[in-house]
Amino acid sequence: MIKGLTASSPYINVQGGQPGSIYVNLSSVNPATGTVRVNGQDLEVFDGNGWQRFAANYADVSLNQEAVRALDWVREKMEQETRIRELAAKNPVVADALRRFEEAQEQLEMVLTLTD
Repeated sequence: MIKGLTASSPYINVQGGQPGSIYVNLSSVNPATGTVRVNGQDLEVFDGNGWQRFAANYADVSLNQEAVRALDWVREKMEQETRIRELAAKNPVVADALRRFEEAQEQLEMVLTLTD
């Protein structure tokens, strides 16, 4: 059983859960057998005689290094494109160079399509 889930990567988002609250609304004086609760950071179950703590198991969820490198590259390209577009909006020379670059990309894509 997984007790908790945390993320160590900027590309994984783990949300939700309330590790410090009670799972099931129960009476701590006379709980039913099988009742589950969260006590502090521990998951516990009532066995009919007392609260038994589950072993502390945590899953480690992460991306492999290839995925992290790919996402870092994408972020860098997005930031670069944003910067170029901002400069093009302010500078006609940059805008003209960007237009020529985009036209060259379109021509390259057409040539590649025709050669396939």
